[in-house]
Amino acid sequence: MRTLKDEATDIIEKIQKEQGMVTLIQFDNHYRLRGNSGILLKEFFEKEIKMMEENGQISYKISLETTIRALGKFKRNIDRYRFEDIDEPFLNGFERHLRKNADDGGIAVYMRNIRMVYNKAIKAKVVSKIHYPFSKEGYKISKLKSQKKKKALSEQEFEKIIDFDVEKAPSVRHARYLYLFSYYARGMNFTDLAELEWSHLEDLKFSYSRIKTKAHINVKLPKNEIIGEVLNFYRKYRIYETPYIFPILKMNKEEYSAEELYNRKYSVRKYYNKQLKYLLKLCEIDKHITFYTARHTFATTALRKDVNINIIKQSLGHKKLSTTESYLEDFSTNEVDLVIDSIF
Repeated sequence: MRTLKDEATDIIEKIQKEQGMVTLIQFDNHYRLRGNSGILLKEFFEKEIKMMEENGQISYKISLETTIRALGKFKRNIDRYRFEDIDEPFLNGFERHLRKNADDGGIAVYMRNIRMVYNKAIKAKVVSKIHYPFSKEGYKISKLKSQKKKKALSEQEFEKIIDFDVEKAPSVRHARYLYLFSYYARGMNFTDLAELEWSHLEDLKFSYSRIKTKAHINVKLPKNEIIGEVLNFYRKYRIYETPYIFPILKMNKEEYSAEELYNRKYSVRKYYNKQLKYLLKLCEIDKHITFYTARHTFATTALRKDVNINIIKQSLGHKKLSTTESYLEDFSTNEVDLVIDSIF
């Protein structure tokens, strides 16, 4: 059997080889790492995936599953890789492999997932931070610049959605109604709309906890023709016996498993996005817009009307002001200057 002295000697030799000199802190860090040193990359990924499933973080779970599958296609023996094997050359090779089917934005998602898992592995003492491949001298995710696309409708384009006669294309009714309701509900996300109950609504007011950030949000809907039309329609249109305003879930959310609930919302949102694309074509709006961009449309409209960005942050349920500030990307330079000038 190996003695503690043998293990200590091995650790000292390893530190000397990697860094040239040994300090007590370095030795202590490496010594505590030895218990988890046998955990491989894929094994740790799978533990994270299982934990996310147990926590109901299904979208993150699926994203990590997609990442480890992509790594497996890049390296067939990925199940034998250790965290120390994931260095800058490995990541550069993985990036080249992904470029066959993905753009910068898609590649960045994979790289951020690897970085997140690597950081957790360091915290769990699975790998030493001296091997961290995303250091200042290492692989830079920031170099992956996704092409910026307009994410919001202009006021004129939004008016076209409002004025559109759904009787000309009844198939787009639900997509139109939910997009407009999301906008007037201060950019309420689709996954939250799916769980909005009639009992939550009182005098056009309701509150909810945003599923993504857990932020508590209060909403007061405007008393206008559109909101009245939407609510009146869904009071009569009851195809499922559920307490929800919109016909997204077929049964109560408690009857779904976490993954089933995620998949149901995903499939309905995907269908509505196709209908939204058709609606934009009918309205002669040449933009790639998904349901999610109702949030951007709300935010940019508010900014154009000189609403304080901190109020918009609160309305959207963002944790960080920087997230709200990213919505300024849809503004022209002149528009940004006008908004900023109005502050002073």
